[in-house]
Parts: sequence; structure tokens; C-alpha cells
Amino acid sequence: MKQSYLGIAAFIAVIADLLNVFYHSDILITLYSTIAAVLLFFSIYKMNNINRFIVVLLLIIGSVLFLFYEASFTAVLHSFGENLNLLGLFLLIPLFGALMSEAGYLQALQTFLLHREETHKAHPYRMGYLLTASMGSLLNLGSMPLVYNIGYESFSSFENKKFGLTLLRGFGFCMLWSPYFVNVGLILVLYDLSWGEIGGYGIILALVYTGIVLSFFPFSNFSDDERIENVRSTQDNPQKTSSLLKACLLYIVILLVLSFVMEALMPANMLTIVSIIAVIYPLVWAYMVKIFQSYIHAAVHHVFHSFERLYNEIGIFITAGFFGEALARSDVGHWLSNGILQLSKGVIPALILILMVTAMLLAFVGIHPVIIVLGLGSSLSPDHFGVSPAFMGVLLLSAWMLAVQISPFSGSVLMASNIMRESPWRVVRKNSLFIFTLMIIITLLLSLMHWMQLL
Repeated sequence: MKQSYLGIAAFIAVIADLLNVFYHSDILITLYSTIAAVLLFFSIYKMNNINRFIVVLLLIIGSVLFLFYEASFTAVLHSFGENLNLLGLFLLIPLFGALMSEAGYLQALQTFLLHREETHKAHPYRMGYLLTASMGSLLNLGSMPLVYNIGYESFSSFENKKFGLTLLRGFGFCMLWSPYFVNVGLILVLYDLSWGEIGGYGIILALVYTGIVLSFFPFSNFSDDERIENVRSTQDNPQKTSSLLKACLLYIVILLVLSFVMEALMPANMLTIVSIIAVIYPLVWAYMVKIFQSYIHAAVHHVFHSFERLYNEIGIFITAGFFGEALARSDVGHWLSNGILQLSKGVIPALILILMVTAMLLAFVGIHPVIIVLGLGSSLSPDHFGVSPAFMGVLLLSAWMLAVQISPFSGSVLMASNIMRESPWRVVRKNSLFIFTLMIIITLLLSLMHWMQLL
């Protein structure tokens, strides 16, 4: 029951943060910041030992910095609510998926794939990658188990570990460009960018990324893999399935168009716009397709159980905001910028590699990428290195994607290891050459874009 109250509190805080974007109020800021501090307290209690140690350490360092620079109590309190806009994506984006599930779109997709398996040559890995790359852009981390379950029920046969590794790599595709991902939202806020300033470059990198995934596919086998064999038959109405899939496509197209049109017309960033759409759009669609009551039930269930699913992310994001605000008051950013500049000698490929390797090493030892990127992003001024904010944004997006795939503690690797029934360390080891190759190619691409003054 207590966790249900915490889930409700998290949503109240996120909605208050959204209201504050359009109707600025110190009362609203104090309200959602206080709730965030309470959520952080209970999150720390539930975290595993590694995350708890890192979070408490950052809180101590941040507190010392606030005391040293004589910050007011109000400033310290408000720092807890600094990242509520990012938490909004984690809490609200799943509402898109709840609507798709309640409307029968996901079941229709599963039926379509099952029927296709009976009439065409099976391509489970290619289809798994495409499904994760497309659905993941909306459903975030939840797309991996969802696509796995769809594949398990729909594909006639596949190798389990190879399929899981393919889904992990498909998830990386989304992280480079999707405006519905928290890493993209964070970068937009950090450097005051619109999605249009970095989205196209992210898509280019994602397409190159897909080419590298294809080239590594022959080397994705596991010697002890388990082959899944299914015998299924479809009995659903093909006409009904077709109409549901068309409705699903329309739902997604309207969602994407709404997002970009509203960003162009409204005085708000993509992060805020996506959160607003996540609250309103599924409600309107549910009413139009006459599933309003069942959608409300699913949405309420999501709200009530959100804290027990997301307490780790809630604690880490709130702590990152607190620490980032404390860090901004110090000269650490200046020292770090000068140190990296001296180390890289002003050479762009060296700068790219230093930031990527730093992010990957810190993530590998268990530090959450949001803390790494927020720390680096808030400390490093693009002007100091002679690059544009868009360049630095795309660079940190790439670093985040690589860090997530190389860390045995990241949510996506842990999810993949669960699907594959394999240890996270072996998943990371299997993926390491792929990640190293990606790092080199992305470094060359970004350097070329900067040299040609495209970015």
C-alpha cells in the first residue's frame, strides 16, 4: 500500500513540474521538490548496495559543496526537483504502451507475425531487431521483454541467446535519436537544443549502427545456445487483425506528427511536449476507439505500481539533479574542461575518445549513465573545445549508448541477460568487440562531420 502512495506521489510531482513550465510558481517548485526528496529517501532504502553507495556518496559530496558555497535552504530543496522533467519520461511514456496493449494492437502484431511465419521464410533475428528498433523508440526498455514475448509466441524457431543479444543491439538503435528516450531529453535540456538540431545526425548514426549490427551478426552465436521450437496455428480473424494494425500505424504516425508540430509551435522543449502528449493523447485515443474504461484501469494500475518498478531510476535521477546543481556552483567544470583540453591537445578525435572511454569505464564499474552524462555535460562548455552545442550533444548521446551496452549493471544489459538466461558479464564480454568497433567508427564519423562543418 505504501508503494502505491509513493507511485501516486511521483505522478503528482511530475504533473506539478509540467504545470510549472507554463505557470511558473515557487509554490509548485517547492511542492514537487519536496515530494522528490521524499521519493529519494524511500528509493535509497530499496536500492541494491552498489547503487545505494553511489547515491549516498553523491549526496554527501553535493551537500558539502552546497555548504561550502553557502547555498540557501530553498536552493538545496529545489535541487531535488531539478530532474523531474526527465523522470516524467520514465513515468509517462509507458502510457503509450498501455493504450497499445488495451486496444489490442500488440496482440494483432503478434498474430500478424505468426501468420507471416506460416507463409514466408522465417527471419526471427531481423524481425526482432526491427521490432525493438521501432517499438523501443516509444516503449523504451519495456520493448525488450515485449518483443521477446511476441517472438517467443510467433516465431517457429530461434536461438535464445542470439535473439536476446539482437534485441539488446536493437535497443541501442533507439538511444541515438528517439525524442521519447530520457537520454535524448537530457541532452536537449543540457545544451538548450531542439530535437531538430541533433535528431537528423542521431538517425544517421543509428543507420550506420544498424550496418555494424548486420556485419557482426555472423559472430553473434553462443556455443551453448538453446534453440526454441514452437508449433503454433493462427485462428484469429485476418480482417480484424489487419484493421487493428492499420489503427496502430495511424496511432503512431499521429503521435510522431504531433510531437514535431508541437515542438515547432510551442515555447517548450521536446521533453515537456512528449510528457504532455503522453498524458493527453492516449486518453483521447482510448475514448475514440471506445476502450476508455479499460485504458483508465490500466493507467491507474501503472501509476500505483510505478514506484516499485522504477524506484532505482527515481533515486538515481533525483540524486543526479541534486549533485548537478551542487557541481554547477563549484569550479569543477572549469578544472575538468582544462584537464580534458590539455589531455586531448585540442584534437577532436582525441576529445571524442576521451569522453566515450570515460563514460564507458564509469558505467562499467556501476555508475549510472545519467550521472556520468549530467556530470560531464554540465561541466564541459562546447565553446571551450571549439565545438557546437549540437556536436557535444550528439557526442554525449553516443557515449551514453556505448556506456549502457558495455555496463553489466545497466538496465538493458540486465534485461537482456534475463531474457538470454546468461550472466550479465558474459553478455558484456560477447558485446565488447561490437562496442569497441562502434566507438572507433562513431569517432571517425563525428570527426568527419566536424571537419566538414556539418555539426
